Amino acid sequence: MAMLSPLERGRAQGKLVLTSFEKPELGRLLEMEPEVMRELEELQREVRNRNWRIEYVDHVVKSSGEIDINDIEYQLMPWSIFKGSYSIMIDIGMVLPVVREIRLHRLIYNIQTEGMKSDSISIDLVKREIIHVNDVFWNWEEGWKENPGKLLEASETLGVLRWLIEEKGYSLGGEYDPKRYQRISEALGRLLEEKPA
Repeated sequence: MAMLSPLERGRAQGKLVLTSFEKPELGRLLEMEPEVMRELEELQREVRNRNWRIEYVDHVVKSSGEIDINDIEYQLMPWSIFKGSYSIMIDIGMVLPVVREIRLHRLIYNIQTEGMKSDSISIDLVKREIIHVNDVFWNWEEGWKENPGKLLEASETLGVLRWLIEEKGYSLGGEYDPKRYQRISEALGRLLEEKPA
């Protein structure tokens, strides 16, 4: 068997930093993060007081830790003969990782009004970001005039977005451009002003 490298086998020293993303039970996790739990409870109360709906979608926890590697044998090994990648095998024996941090990485909730029939707004409480905006608001501008239901849905979506951005301090995340949001908001506002009472 040909040698992979002069360092194919040897002894390792230092720290191995480990990170994982998991989904443990949310209730216990919120007890460990009381500020997030307080914010969630306040948000749920305010949403319900406005007669909107809020529902849990997803959460992810980031755990990090490290292992002290002190003169431990290692070996580089082909991971797959087809890919050409390599892995490293280290026998850590009875040394388990020391956990340094367990934190919520993502906590996603949907908010929906009575008039939002086809979609909702998704927020990440951890990053304080709006990660999904109702499509009727974001992509159906041309259809508002012809369809009163779509107009109602878009206007209620705007109400939720304004509340989240202006009162709760959330920002638009991902592909959602604040300038486009402003333009759509102004166009919708003008259309609603034109609409007969």
